[in-house]
Amino acid sequence: MLTGEVRTGPFFVDIDLTSRCNLQCLGCPYHSPLSPAAPTHASRGDIPFDLVNRLLEELKEMETRSLVLQGEGEPFLYPHLTELVSAAKEAGFFITLLTNGTLLEKDVVQSFIDSRLDLLKVTLWASSPEQYGKNYPGTDPNYFHRVIEGLRLATRLKAEARNKLPLVVLHHPINRNNYQTLDSIVDLAFQSGCNGVSFSPFYPLEGRLTDYLLSRVEEEFVRQNLRELKKKLNRLGLSHNIDETLLRYELGEAVWEKMPCYIPWYHARIRVDGTVQPCGRCSLSLGNLKKHTFREVWSNPDFRSLRFHGMRGMTSTFLREHCDCAFCCFVKDSMQVHQIFRYFSPLRIRQKEGKPRNTQGDVPA
Repeated sequence: MLTGEVRTGPFFVDIDLTSRCNLQCLGCPYHSPLSPAAPTHASRGDIPFDLVNRLLEELKEMETRSLVLQGEGEPFLYPHLTELVSAAKEAGFFITLLTNGTLLEKDVVQSFIDSRLDLLKVTLWASSPEQYGKNYPGTDPNYFHRVIEGLRLATRLKAEARNKLPLVVLHHPINRNNYQTLDSIVDLAFQSGCNGVSFSPFYPLEGRLTDYLLSRVEEEFVRQNLRELKKKLNRLGLSHNIDETLLRYELGEAVWEKMPCYIPWYHARIRVDGTVQPCGRCSLSLGNLKKHTFREVWSNPDFRSLRFHGMRGMTSTFLREHCDCAFCCFVKDSMQVHQIFRYFSPLRIRQKEGKPRNTQGDVPA
């Protein structure tokens, strides 16, 4: 019987290390020059290192295996980054580190190789300096070359150390400024020695920046292009997430009208001020690590209630009011969970609502 209670920790946790950034990416909800100020829950600064250390100990006890180090800013600006990665790897976590790629310098990259960082994900919105200028307004277009040189540096240092880690993935969000040149990103990844490429649909957070959202015709062009690029990536031996990206385009903006949300069952995001949220697209604050342990937050009534609302999908007014689920990046994970939960959640929802059980039609096809 599903009650919203969980006995172990989340499968993976995102940790925002800093809200400071050295770029103004056009599509960034926090630093884009076309967006309003950052959400009020975000403090301008860094997450306390002692708080992260306590969190690591707790998550290890709760059997969480994977951490994603990112931020409302650039993680490489976090003063304790290399120390944190080393501590997290010693604790046995699988670590993914996200970066804009402009600060990939020798000493830092070498430290990640030595500590055996698992995955370095470098986000690049452009395939040329000209395109870089459009997607990073106010930034020197030559930063494009800095990112590519950083990728090549990582490849060279790994080869010298005879180490396959960290795996390096070039991540490319797709918007109206770059949707016609996806093949160039694949070429850049291959030429710079990356291990893979990932894509994501651009989404206008809370209705902002809609001018950069693809039209239906442009989106169909992208879908067809991605199907062709899948063959090329396979030939080149590069990993990719094209099936997942196509799924996100297919589900589009009204994701949870089509399937439930299971994110609160397996994921949490920690903001720089210690606030705990189910994901970065939800405005709900479910607790704060400066006041409570993560275990207390993870099992509190608010988190348990959200798990129940998530199983109802967008039939829940509560989710519609608090979550922006367009092109959700968790749909693949939630779909995998749904293969099991779909046989149980309708029964629990009816019991919660006081509805009689209909043994003929409760379970969806």
